[in-house]
Amino acid sequence: MAPESGEADDALVAPFAPFAPFDGVLMLRLDTETPAGEQTYYVTPFVTDGGRLFVFDEPGDRSDALEELLVGNRTAVSSNATGALRVGAVGDLPTPAEEAWARDACSARFFYDQALQDLAQLGGLVTLHPA
Repeated sequence: MAPESGEADDALVAPFAPFAPFDGVLMLRLDTETPAGEQTYYVTPFVTDGGRLFVFDEPGDRSDALEELLVGNRTAVSSNATGALRVGAVGDLPTPAEEAWARDACSARFFYDQALQDLAQLGGLVTLHPA
């Protein structure tokens, strides 16, 4: 969604919306297949336009850890709030347009929490596409 209008930018709208059920969920579980085996990661904050999921990570000593975990790897996305639903995805680095949209949308979504807004502006970002 575009923060000011509540609608996704036409240039960013995906043709189908497998991630739409996760919109509004507070935490996601990401089960990722890596060369070292399956790893589970719980994430907040994130935003979705329905067709893609934009996952943020905290800035820190290993600011590339989220990228290393998700980019190019198959991930199953789930949440307690959505029951048995699991959506397969593959991580990629965001385009400049995706990154700008996701950071603005995340700041708008978490307007009540300065720490999450800071993560939205400063943290690492990975885009998950349906697999």
